[in-house]
Amino acid sequence: MTFKPHPAVAPAMPMAVRGTATLAMIPAARLPRSVPHRDGRKMPTVRLLAMAAVWLTVVGAGTLAPMSDSAAQASAPAAAPRDFAAERKAIGDSRAWTNYRFATAERACYDKFFVTHCIDKAKEIQRGELQVLRQRELEVGEAERAQRAADRDREQALRRAEYEAGQPKRSANEQASRESFEKKQQEQQLRDAQHQADAPKRSANAQSHQQKQADYDARMREAQSKGAEQARQREENVKAYEAKQREAEQRQKDQDERRAKAKEQQGQASAPRPFGF
Repeated sequence: MTFKPHPAVAPAMPMAVRGTATLAMIPAARLPRSVPHRDGRKMPTVRLLAMAAVWLTVVGAGTLAPMSDSAAQASAPAAAPRDFAAERKAIGDSRAWTNYRFATAERACYDKFFVTHCIDKAKEIQRGELQVLRQRELEVGEAERAQRAADRDREQALRRAEYEAGQPKRSANEQASRESFEKKQQEQQLRDAQHQADAPKRSANAQSHQQKQADYDARMREAQSKGAEQARQREENVKAYEAKQREAEQRQKDQDERRAKAKEQQGQASAPRPFGF
């Protein structure tokens, strides 16, 4: 995996590492055993590739020496948050690449005379690279925990600032609530005092109401008694009237009978007698 470090923070690539990308494109079976160094010495190809992988991993992941405050301010206006998942993936890819190159070097060692010595050197290079990657992995984990802690601290600081900013309003609301409660308490005390002061008046009013109720009940009983007496009197008057009516009808009937009888007698007296008597 090829990393592209930021030009403002990435150190210069060592001369021994330059050209490693070209070597990585050559099949393992055709790689030269060594490449010439600038001082005339020859460096094993496996070691050169290992140095390049470690350099790219360290620089690409961002494990550089800390800069001064002035350099940090001049480098960028605001640092972007680290992508720890991408860094872990890069470390994993580098570890896989290290293991692949060790397997390739191990196979190449079997073509040499000192096989064991060659494999031991390849293992030493692998252990060095894996150790660097392990340290890098530990640093990423520590940095992630530190960032989470910093995020929690910022969140707590933000909540604390919001709480402190709202404190005057809460204090004003609490003061208003206390004043309202005290005012209601005073009004209740005034009502209680007024209620106690009006107790004799309420007692007199109750007695007067009871007296009025008693008078009303007495008048009601008297009215009911008078009503009953008047109803009885009306019933007697009706009975007397009906009796008089029956007497008048009887007198009229008797009178009609007497008149009819008298008329009958008068008719018999005026009728002619056959014998003259």
